[in-house]
Amino acid sequence: MTTTRTAAMLLVLLLTAAPVAIAQAPPAVRIRIDPTSTLESRVGPTDPSVLKMFADAGMPTPIAHTLTDVERQALARAFAVLPPVHQRVLRERLRRLSFLDGMPNTALTSTVDTEAGTPAFDLTIRAGVLRETVSEFLTTKERTCFDFSGSDRTVAVEAGTLDAIVYVLLHEATHMVDGAMGLTPREAAPRASEGALLTTGVWTDRLTIAGPYANPLLDGLAYRRGGRPVAASDAHEVYAALRRTPFASLYGSSNWHDDVAELVAWHHLTSRLKQPYRILVRERGHDVLVYEPMASPLVQRRLRLLPSMYDAPQGHGN
Repeated sequence: MTTTRTAAMLLVLLLTAAPVAIAQAPPAVRIRIDPTSTLESRVGPTDPSVLKMFADAGMPTPIAHTLTDVERQALARAFAVLPPVHQRVLRERLRRLSFLDGMPNTALTSTVDTEAGTPAFDLTIRAGVLRETVSEFLTTKERTCFDFSGSDRTVAVEAGTLDAIVYVLLHEATHMVDGAMGLTPREAAPRASEGALLTTGVWTDRLTIAGPYANPLLDGLAYRRGGRPVAASDAHEVYAALRRTPFASLYGSSNWHDDVAELVAWHHLTSRLKQPYRILVRERGHDVLVYEPMASPLVQRRLRLLPSMYDAPQGHGN
């Protein structure tokens, strides 16, 4: 198996696994986090268990990235614009943040104290996102869903000029908020008592979209295990399928954890940070399709179920 194929397989495994259950590394001693320490001070070396995961997959080990002064400033700005609840959860539960060059995926949230009632997390991020805008990063990512061979069509995401690290931190921190607040079910499928969950009526289990919104085009996306790029000539059909769902993005249709992370991230980016969010399919300079997911009535209806992410930060303590 080639390194490229191995990287692709690892990437799909990372996309389809429960985000906060990957690379679990129970410590020999109970983790203690000082919630008064700054989030920027949590930057440090990657946990060996994460590096071992890449090595075990037969891939070159990603290389530690030392932040420049400019990158540290971008990171500080990204922390500052997170919702208050995200900031509080990160202060209380983020043990370490590390950056790597050569990661095949964007980021990895790892549980590092699986025995604790309030587990701690490590966050590992591909350093390349520090050199991109949100629009550049997401356009590149979105295009992995399509095969543009022999096609004049192209796909782009217009999401403003903020640093990509703002979006990445929002998305990944929402996984930690999910772990703290239970935005998704704790078990494989929602129970009847969980009727108000964001996943109810949308998912039948972590990877299966509920009947009203299921579509073979979404099930076969490259973001899913066994998925493949769709011909660019059919891109408008893919987004027509997305329009008929309450998902904020194609990536959000891959599993219920990323669904909720995308919903929260895009709600914050568009409603609080006043950023645009449009998906465009173009051919020879003309728009074939323009879709604004956060304006969809199906997406808007789910926002009413979101717990407030903007309450005043609570006192410290785990």
